[in-house]
Amino acid sequence: MYTLFIDTHYTKLQLVLFKDGKVFDERIKLEGKHSEYFIPLLQDLMQKNKITFSELSGIIVVNGPGSFTGVRLGVVVAKLISYCENIPVKAISYLQALSLKYDYECLIGIQDKNGVFVGRFKENHDLIEDYFYLSNHDYELYREEIIIDEEINLDMVYEYLKDKKDINPHLLKPIYVKKIEVDK
Repeated sequence: MYTLFIDTHYTKLQLVLFKDGKVFDERIKLEGKHSEYFIPLLQDLMQKNKITFSELSGIIVVNGPGSFTGVRLGVVVAKLISYCENIPVKAISYLQALSLKYDYECLIGIQDKNGVFVGRFKENHDLIEDYFYLSNHDYELYREEIIIDEEINLDMVYEYLKDKKDINPHLLKPIYVKKIEVDK
């Protein structure tokens, strides 16, 4: 049983193939235009492992927070494969994936050049309130500790999501760092 993991939320493009719940193979592109590299990397991952999309038992997609183009790309491809091949899809924000490493209520942040995108999570890793963004200036003045983390644990993500409910691909939504007009 294979599960495809897709993460296009930031500068690192990461595609992982799980086999029976363990990381089996992966492709990473650290910099560049995701729109140019995503499909060739996905084709390479699938072809080198001699599997087709119909052989996937699930898809996990990081749905943000990130840039419009990056997040949209990963979410749209996950939705397309899920819908066309009738494959279950699950989503997790990168912040929630980071929170899996902590067994207490905490604020988790990911930083970009302009500030920090933050989520507050319960000890069971459920989001407590809406995500929020702090400019660098506001971050410096913020009184609560925010754990700035960058690397998720793929095994923890798989284990956390394996018993969670699948998402209707039509309802899968990206989380953008900046609100777009449609969302306002």
